Amino acid sequence: MTIEEAKKHLSNVLNVLIEQSSPANLAAVKDRISNIVDVFKIENNYIYVIVKDKLNLLLINRFDSRQMDAILQEILPEKYGFKFITQMDVDIEKEKNKTIVNTPMQINFDRSSRKLRAEFTFDNFVVGNSNRFAYTSAVKVAEAPNNVYNPLYIFGDVGLGKTHLMMAIGHYILDKDINTNIVFTTAQQFTEEYFVYTRKDNSNIDDFYNKYYSADILLVDDIQFLENKTHTQEEFFKIFDRLHNDNKQIVVTSDRPANELKIMNRLKSRFSWGMPVDIKTPDFELRIKILRKKLDVLVSNPNDVPDECLEVIADEFSANVRELEGALTRFVSYCVSMNLDFSKESVYIALDGMLQPRKQSESKEVEDKIHSLIDIVTKYFQISEEDLLSQNRKPNLVYARNICYYVLRGELNLSLTKIGEFFNKKDHTSISYGVNKIKEQIQTNLNVKNDINYIKDKLV
Repeated sequence: MTIEEAKKHLSNVLNVLIEQSSPANLAAVKDRISNIVDVFKIENNYIYVIVKDKLNLLLINRFDSRQMDAILQEILPEKYGFKFITQMDVDIEKEKNKTIVNTPMQINFDRSSRKLRAEFTFDNFVVGNSNRFAYTSAVKVAEAPNNVYNPLYIFGDVGLGKTHLMMAIGHYILDKDINTNIVFTTAQQFTEEYFVYTRKDNSNIDDFYNKYYSADILLVDDIQFLENKTHTQEEFFKIFDRLHNDNKQIVVTSDRPANELKIMNRLKSRFSWGMPVDIKTPDFELRIKILRKKLDVLVSNPNDVPDECLEVIADEFSANVRELEGALTRFVSYCVSMNLDFSKESVYIALDGMLQPRKQSESKEVEDKIHSLIDIVTKYFQISEEDLLSQNRKPNLVYARNICYYVLRGELNLSLTKIGEFFNKKDHTSISYGVNKIKEQIQTNLNVKNDINYIKDKLV
């Protein structure tokens, strides 16, 4: 295919896209595709299409690319797909004389039949201490499927990036070969499919098996939903074994380690064959990095949003990346809609509806753990609770307080504000300083490390 032919196909696809758009969506579709600039090149059965900027790249990938690929596949006898890139990407590629296909930004999703979210790529995954091992393991699997870890078992709490990493593997592999058959499902969807097929004419069950047996890569999200579903577990076990024996890559996510799931031991054993990796709650530094990354697609100039705004959001929304990004999106949208400056005060105004329920739902369990920690620390250091919570600056008391700050921040993931409430409403700066002080001392002082380990063990 030549560039001119590709341009003609792109024009035809856009015309059909407009024709297929509903009256309610027509204006938005026209606005988005008006930001398509040109065709850059054709490579590996992908037509590279230049879009004005990152924001429009995100919008087109999210709302239009799947339909555009489906239209293209109806026009052409051979399988082709679109990849959307920015003019900045083109300029960088020309300068460095690198191929676009090797640039992580260009990974796109498999369009009509594979349910991978466009934004869930390695390039958009923010890496920190809490997720680095999971990230590097996922990259290794994507670079050499079937040869490194099979299965890759990613586990962790809700909203920390498990699905993102799983789909990033799919994007990366599709970027190398558009014809790879990647099957993505959730355990709940798998269960529902099996339920439907077993209640149809028996001949239809072959469609169920063919879908999964034909997979080159099987991605299964939230495997914990197979708990207490004996028959479905049996079917999944058969599919797992068949694919594994055929040297097909399997990636599974869960909210817990495999040995904690209420599933058959045979499946637990299979999950342990490869590599189990966990994603922990992001620390403060990583949350700030995530917010900065998100700003790139929310505002034209991220520098317009002061650091103190991000710090408040990162402090208040500490346990869940989805909530963290959602809070930033609401803050930016609220300020733009209400014509407010991006300021610390505006954060509290914009997020009041989200912050109040959080404050009201502080659980008794957390408060009990705080009191338990104070009890452990005071006994361990042989000081009184009154002295620990006082303003006394004796070195032994300051050290004990800093230990409390560090454990509350790291183990219970409490906000600086919440910690301050238990220590005579100290400002954020003093608490943050105390946490960082302990972090530094742990690296050089074995006694500090031993103190922390003892207290953490007792707290559990």
